[in-house]
Amino acid sequence: MKPLPDTSNWQPKRNNQVALRQTFLQTCRSIEARIRAESDIERKFNINNFDAGPGIEDIVREQIRVLLPDRYAVTSGVIMDSKGDNCGDCDLVVANRFWVPLLKYGATNASRRIHIPVEAVYTVIEVKQTLTESSLDDAMEKLVMYKGLERDRSEYGRLVENQELRDLDNPNASLNYRFDVVLAIGCTTGEDVSLIERFFKINRQLDPSLQVNALAILGSGFAFYSDEAPDGTHWEHLYPQSDMRHTYGWTPKQAKPFYLRTERDTLYHLYTNLWQHLNLTVLNFKWFKVKYGRDDADRTEYPINLD
Repeated sequence: MKPLPDTSNWQPKRNNQVALRQTFLQTCRSIEARIRAESDIERKFNINNFDAGPGIEDIVREQIRVLLPDRYAVTSGVIMDSKGDNCGDCDLVVANRFWVPLLKYGATNASRRIHIPVEAVYTVIEVKQTLTESSLDDAMEKLVMYKGLERDRSEYGRLVENQELRDLDNPNASLNYRFDVVLAIGCTTGEDVSLIERFFKINRQLDPSLQVNALAILGSGFAFYSDEAPDGTHWEHLYPQSDMRHTYGWTPKQAKPFYLRTERDTLYHLYTNLWQHLNLTVLNFKWFKVKYGRDDADRTEYPINLD
């Protein structure tokens, strides 16, 4: 009879390479390089009078779709609120398609012109080929218009989209704050700092609820707001209209503008901020039928008396 094996040796294979601890970082670096390389090809076509804008947006959407779990739909489209206001066509929308339908579907599955209820949106990313003062202003205007669309606050006691425990509610915190970003494939060499400063100066003119959360310039860096923790470390301040106590567990001082210069990790820092936002967010579809499904103008009610 064959001797029994020594089961104490049945251990996971060990790999001592330091790089293994940075697997996801390397994935983001690879995707950022891919976006920049494929966008460069689109840019060269543009020199020959081809339209490179939509092509680059398609590239970014596809790569962000690779990074996000399947529960998050990555698309483009028009975002609307229940009053009928909209912010126009958005380049990249991360939306919930499991719990809520579109307001208007495209003519085909490939159609860009779909209409998305604002309640279904996790984040909006405006994509720019080359960041300039004008393209930065245009992108921020689009995101501010989106942030101005009305939607109900998601109560802090909302555990999932269709279940709220009111005893857990926190009047000083919401679960559907907005996190929206300007993403540029690049900018003219040496202009990144002046564009970052312009970004923060424009934000300073806006109400905190309308401020754009971050600016990412591939190959240059990532601009965002930061808080200093009691131990001296810096934490991302995701939501300008919140003091973030509900997330930190401590009360920060006023959030400060922060620019992290990096040649190859911009997408990584954008994604980690986006992922933190997605993990903190539970959308609220409680009043969806009332807001978008009423048919009062097209019906007459007839009471039925069976006596």
